[in-house]
Amino acid sequence: MAEQPRSGFPLGQPGTDSPVLQTALRTRTRTTPVGGFPGMGTAASPPPSSRPAAAPTAGLATAPHKKSPSKKSGDTWWERVRFEVTDAVTSGALSERLIRASSAVEAPITTGRRIVVLGTAGGAATTTVASLLAKLMGSIRQEPVMAVDATDHSGNLLRCLGASQAAPLTTLMRQFRTQPVRTLPDAVKNAASCGNQVFAAGRPDVPAFADAPLGLQEWTDVSSTLSRFMAVTIVDGGASPLSRHAAALLETAHAVVLVSPPGSVEAAKLASIQGSLAETFPDVHQVPVVVRSRQNHEAASSDGVLSYDRHLASSSGLQLRKLGSRTRIAATELTGKALMAANRA
Repeated sequence: MAEQPRSGFPLGQPGTDSPVLQTALRTRTRTTPVGGFPGMGTAASPPPSSRPAAAPTAGLATAPHKKSPSKKSGDTWWERVRFEVTDAVTSGALSERLIRASSAVEAPITTGRRIVVLGTAGGAATTTVASLLAKLMGSIRQEPVMAVDATDHSGNLLRCLGASQAAPLTTLMRQFRTQPVRTLPDAVKNAASCGNQVFAAGRPDVPAFADAPLGLQEWTDVSSTLSRFMAVTIVDGGASPLSRHAAALLETAHAVVLVSPPGSVEAAKLASIQGSLAETFPDVHQVPVVVRSRQNHEAASSDGVLSYDRHLASSSGLQLRKLGSRTRIAATELTGKALMAANRA
């Protein structure tokens, strides 16, 4: 039976930890769906200032800011000044761009979208992009989002998301096979909380204890169970997009985000992979993105490109408020594109 569209999982206020978004939201009014079931109407959203503050999430208590090389803000002082001046001179064009991108992420979706993130090469920042998608969806939509490290090797998705506990994927899958899953608390009982309604399950950090590649049937079972309770499931599929392991993940996917390093050789490889996947999985919509390294750093952001960001390069737990201004805009636009691609499936 085809999946029927919902009026949306409960839509929430966009994350307001970005100074640019805080300013822009002061004059913004909109309507959002109420509830999460078909047929429910819309109601005007109250101004952000009138909303009650979100309850603190366990495991994410903020600590006093300390200067640390591993937790740098994405922008330098000079880049922040330049961004503010540019935004002022262009009459808030960058702020408006962020609002439009956030609106795309807020769009109503059909039930349980599944997005697989695959890299065209090792070290292409596949895990970083998967973390960004999950964090931004959880922050902007404020709905249940699951991030899964389903690579065929050990991974660090949980560390990137700042997970509050270890959460082996094998434990989650075993629970789904042996115990009834009737509610959201059942679905996340063996998942790690990452704040903003983002949950995660992952591979061990030690390669010797990494799980075996996932089979098609077992992944179909777990992904369909997750989609009953999660607005979106983000899957880090690793850097082997044409492998049998990736094929199992793509069989149940609505969209795939292909992450590629910069360069003409890598661009040709990306095009080849896109062609192969389009032929094998014609119903899975593709969203390519190039992640630049420091050597390829450019101040201006381009469509489908994530420029170098000091915070993302630090390999510490991802904090959206520390992203560079242009990185935040580009990442939000990417998230909106991925969600819209998944919604078309």
